[in-house]
Amino acid sequence: MPEKNRAVVGDINANGVPLAHKVARVSKLKWIILLVPLLFVLLTLIISMLGIIKKSFIGADGFTFEYYKKIFTEPLYIKVLFNTLKTGVIVTLSCLLLAYPAAYLSVRAKKPIVRRLITGGILIPYWISMLVRIFAWQVILQTNGVVNQLLMHFHIIKEPIQLLYTTTAVCISMTHILLPYMFLSLQSNMEGIDANLSTAAAVMGARPARSFVNIFLPLSVPGIFSGSLMVFVLALGFYIAPALLGGADNMMVSNLIEQNMNNFNANLAAAMSLELLVIVFIIIGLAFKFVGNIFVTKK
Repeated sequence: MPEKNRAVVGDINANGVPLAHKVARVSKLKWIILLVPLLFVLLTLIISMLGIIKKSFIGADGFTFEYYKKIFTEPLYIKVLFNTLKTGVIVTLSCLLLAYPAAYLSVRAKKPIVRRLITGGILIPYWISMLVRIFAWQVILQTNGVVNQLLMHFHIIKEPIQLLYTTTAVCISMTHILLPYMFLSLQSNMEGIDANLSTAAAVMGARPARSFVNIFLPLSVPGIFSGSLMVFVLALGFYIAPALLGGADNMMVSNLIEQNMNNFNANLAAAMSLELLVIVFIIIGLAFKFVGNIFVTKK
């Protein structure tokens, strides 16, 4: 008997059932396989979240709403929350405007090399350390940086303008970092759109622009929503980019949480953390209610 067939026979028991299937039927092993990841999630996520919730409601004198009252009434905390949401919206729209045409061209490219170049151009920066990319933007956007030098060279401005430590710098850096998430979501969705639909529309006399607006764009909406949701949620929790590029007037909730932790005010930091978590759950809940499960492709 050939060695290959002998190896296959050795992996099958007397009843003709592969040994791997027999092992999988052992109830104790199945429970162990199930419980190990559940236990990991329980220890690393649920227990820590319960600790944060408890800390946000417990003060020196016991149960209190003092910390929540503070973050919803004091101007500083309201301003930082508004700035966080505003930055998240700007970054999401910027990523969408940049990623949509790139994903469209990569999917509709006739030559594989074009697709690889577009995808590689988007993803290669993603493999570079986030801190390195943020420091690079710090160099590019400084007073004597490349951007100001180019603007002065083409006589668009007469003297350097303040780009660093602004909302613009934060949004540019975060867009650069989060762009791959939007691109991959859109590309995955667009790959599932039948190209024959556009061909059929062209045969019936529809121009490319009309075919795109009436056929391709509506079918790409799930990718737009899933990518936008992913980018927006990730943008809400950013810390490094606002800290290095934003300055004191462009703080986000994560920076304020870090400040309170450094000032040994963990209760207020816990309340802000829970506030951010609730906002994320509300956004995801609204997306599922009005759009459906945007993470599963509908057949």
